[in-house]
This record gives sequence, structure tokens and C-alpha cells, in this order.
Amino acid sequence: MKIRNGFVSNSSSSSFVVAFPHKPETVEDLKGMMFGKQEWHYDWISESDVPVLPIVEKVFSRITERATDNEVFESIRNGWFDSYWELPGHADCWDDPEYRRLNHQDPNWQEESRAIWDKYDTINDKRARDIADAFLQAFGDRYVVVMVFADGAGDAVEEHTDIFKRLEHIKTSYH
Repeated sequence: MKIRNGFVSNSSSSSFVVAFPHKPETVEDLKGMMFGKQEWHYDWISESDVPVLPIVEKVFSRITERATDNEVFESIRNGWFDSYWELPGHADCWDDPEYRRLNHQDPNWQEESRAIWDKYDTINDKRARDIADAFLQAFGDRYVVVMVFADGAGDAVEEHTDIFKRLEHIKTSYH
């Protein structure tokens, strides 16, 4: 179970593991990878077309170094993405009969609950490692980066619309 300490807002954020064909050398190079000749991108939040150039410039500014295997793993491990829940073998303590039998009146229920959560964290951490390894095996010859966008930081278009649809990627939600 992931627990956040400190300031928590209702702003969402998402991490993206993106496999670029090569390290983008210029904004125009990146624009070609992300949007081709397209000059506008539909933003379903504002229900309008927005120019792609500011999006590409923001992404370009966040591309620094190739992601390490561990950064890819942590990106997946610390959040969730739609297909993660649909993969065979997903483990969730909410459906575990042992977890559902816990008596919340029992003074030890929190320790028992922690043990069950830990069991599922171990299972799901292995699954995140397997997913990261499979992505890196398939696309490790490309320039793989990890970047985070948060709608509260002015990144709503980047976080919530499919700006990487032309590239192999995994979007991991940290909502």
C-alpha cells in the first residue's frame, strides 16, 4: 500500500514511460515524432483545438537523460494504469476473503491488515517489475524516458489527452 505523507491536493498527476525512436535533437524533431505534420491537437477538456507547438516544447524541456530500468519500474509501481488491472493475475486485497473477514473492532486489526496489504504489495511489485522488463525488452533500443505531468501544475493537456498516441508508452496514473 502506497501512503503519501505531507501535503496532499486533489490535483492529479500521471507518469509517462515513453519510447522515442531516438533522442529528440530539436523541438521540430520531437514534433515530427509526436504529431507528424499535425499543427493542432484536440483538447477534450476545453473542447477545442490547441496548437501542438507549446505541448512539444514542454515535453522537449523535460527530456534529459534516458530512463534507467529502475526509473521505469518505479513509474509503474507507484501508480496504476488501465491495462494493469486487466492483466491476468492482478492481485487486490479488497477481494481477499481474509481481508474482508477482518474485524475492525479488534484492537489488532490494523496489524493484520498491514500484513495482508504487504502480501499484495509484494505480488503487485513483481507484476510491475515484469511489465517494466517487458516494455524495456520490447523498446529498450529506443530512447526511453520517464516524465510526470500534473494538471495542478498547468499540465492538464499533457496529462489527460493522448499526446503520445503515436509513440509506444505507458501512462501511469497517480490520482
